[in-house]
Amino acid sequence: MLRVGLTGGIACGKSHVLRRLAAHGLATADLDSVAHELMAPGGATYGEIVAAFGREILGEDGAIDRRALGELVFADAAARARLDAIVHPRVRQSEEHLVAALAAEGRSVIVSDAALLVEVGIHLRFDRLVVVHCDEADQRRRLMERDGLGEAAARARIEAQMPVREKRLFGHYRIDTSGTVPETEARADALASELLALAGRPRERLTLPADRARAALVHGEPGPRGLDARSLLESVVEADGVEMQRLAGRLAAAVPGPWYRQARGGESAPWPEALACAVAVIAAARGFADAEWVAAVASSLARLTHPDPEAVAGGVVAALAALAVSRSGRIEPGLPSRLSEWARAGERWSGAAPPPRLAAGIRAAVRHPVAPQAARAEAAASGAEPALAGGLVGLAVGLPAGPAPPGLAELVARLGFSE
Repeated sequence: MLRVGLTGGIACGKSHVLRRLAAHGLATADLDSVAHELMAPGGATYGEIVAAFGREILGEDGAIDRRALGELVFADAAARARLDAIVHPRVRQSEEHLVAALAAEGRSVIVSDAALLVEVGIHLRFDRLVVVHCDEADQRRRLMERDGLGEAAARARIEAQMPVREKRLFGHYRIDTSGTVPETEARADALASELLALAGRPRERLTLPADRARAALVHGEPGPRGLDARSLLESVVEADGVEMQRLAGRLAAAVPGPWYRQARGGESAPWPEALACAVAVIAAARGFADAEWVAAVASSLARLTHPDPEAVAGGVVAALAALAVSRSGRIEPGLPSRLSEWARAGERWSGAAPPPRLAAGIRAAVRHPVAPQAARAEAAASGAEPALAGGLVGLAVGLPAGPAPPGLAELVARLGFSE
């Protein structure tokens, strides 16, 4: 079963795209509608929301006045965070029940639609992410017409979300709805065909012995901004997936606000590629050698800690190199020859070429294919990221449970790896 997330800016037309996908037979889950049901009188979140925001948000019929609540939370980031904390866990629970039922029916593609998948950092729960976007002037005009808002109110609601031009960077697929309705529908039709074809192809399995997972973590540290490989994996176990807002709380010197505003200018080593081997371990825990998903994870992690596109590209390239080593079980001599292929993927996710140090780090691993410490030393001497070179070799040579740091063997076991 292929899990697909569908998101986009407010009033960008994702509901229309969702209906078009459903018309092609794809199973759909409108999470925004689920949230509305949960907030209705008698719904699972109704009482908590009223207790948190007061009866001033209720209409004459006792239902939550969504416009009144919207005016409150769109003007106050802390209030918006309180609302999200109440609603999102219940929405996810409802979604999982729906997905389980659809999977039992044998549906091959399930599309979950929600406006804030990226903002709340849960977009990596999906195999693929679709971002619906349009010109900002069109977005504002549509919102004003749809909700009867003035221009100032429409701007405030749009600005409360991640800018659409930024959100696009997280999508495996992007649908521009700025044109005519037939043009949008043609793009949605093409997407439906591609998703169904992808779901119909066999997925390459990825298995990784526990000793190689342990070695990747031991030799692939430290990580950027205090987020090392082990901390990343602990968060994955806690959340049963990669959740960016949760990871933001593990950063050194984290600041209040959304996860995608944690990166600061002037960031240096450890670089995002230090987490590449941990990303490969997460992919193996999922059980699939899915390069597109790996690239999405690596780019999001890089954006958490480093603001420059070059660093994001480096994180993607390094993660794809780690995936290649995970699949083969050894450091292939021809590994550096694949850099141009991976660089194209890195540029697709970042808009920039990867930094030159990536090649030096991978060459260090190739020159020391069974000696992670020697690979780390050479990488450091050349200005490359030692954690990448050491982690790559660790993925190939493994580490017995005995010498592993305390708790690491248990963490790897909790991720589902066996000896």
